[in-house]
Amino acid sequence: MLTLTYIQDMSSSPAENIALEECLRAIVAESLARDESATEFPAAFFTTYSNTPCVVLGRNQDAAVELSQATLKSGTPRAFRRTTGGGAVYHDSGNLNWSFVVPGTLADRAGLLQLILGALATAGVQAAVGGRGEITVAGRKVGGTASAAGKGVLLFHGTLLVDTDLVALRESLAAHEKDYKPGSVRSVPATVTNLVNLVPKMTVKSLAATLTSHLAGTSSVAWNSLINEQQVAAMTNELSSDAWIFKRSAQFSREPSMTRKPELAEMKGTT
Repeated sequence: MLTLTYIQDMSSSPAENIALEECLRAIVAESLARDESATEFPAAFFTTYSNTPCVVLGRNQDAAVELSQATLKSGTPRAFRRTTGGGAVYHDSGNLNWSFVVPGTLADRAGLLQLILGALATAGVQAAVGGRGEITVAGRKVGGTASAAGKGVLLFHGTLLVDTDLVALRESLAAHEKDYKPGSVRSVPATVTNLVNLVPKMTVKSLAATLTSHLAGTSSVAWNSLINEQQVAAMTNELSSDAWIFKRSAQFSREPSMTRKPELAEMKGTT
């Protein structure tokens, strides 16, 4: 059975959180390579965080196509690009991001998503999985998912709209405009709702606590006890660059240096 460790103290910086997820992927890959005898369980992580207002593009999307004209002209909210696939999404402090970094393949996403649905049920939300892996309640989307897998490691993460500014969401994304012409990776607009409309007392903090308790129990560790802080800062700078966000094409003749194996801090254990 998968034993998850919760990663504490994630950032509100979108680029830093992407960098941290990449470093966690490296830790899981190293643990798999180190213990081929299977005398101990490999590393497996779960975390939650909320970003400052932004649009996060899928790995293979074109910013000029996916950002609304208003966002392109003003630069607000700021755009970022994640390392996983899928469509563009809007984040703000009312949105809860969750993330699994575990040994596995893309085939394991369904089981992990059922864990999220189980945690939502304990919070009073009876959710289902849509046709594109989105999380729905009564036909309305309350969250999306994205993933990447390789070297035996699965990064599977998603969003949950708790109390997000839905007007800002629609105004930031080109997919909600009438003349949207998608590029090679389409963003799919959907009818969305906030979970607070279903459970009025729910907050991002309370839902994060529910997910953490349901999935990781009391096993937790601060990220900077596992990962080199200086390299996270360097990776964050690269993930914040125009070269990564705006100049990366669907063909990707070049991989950014941030994908190199990160230096890891000495592991200090979990609590």
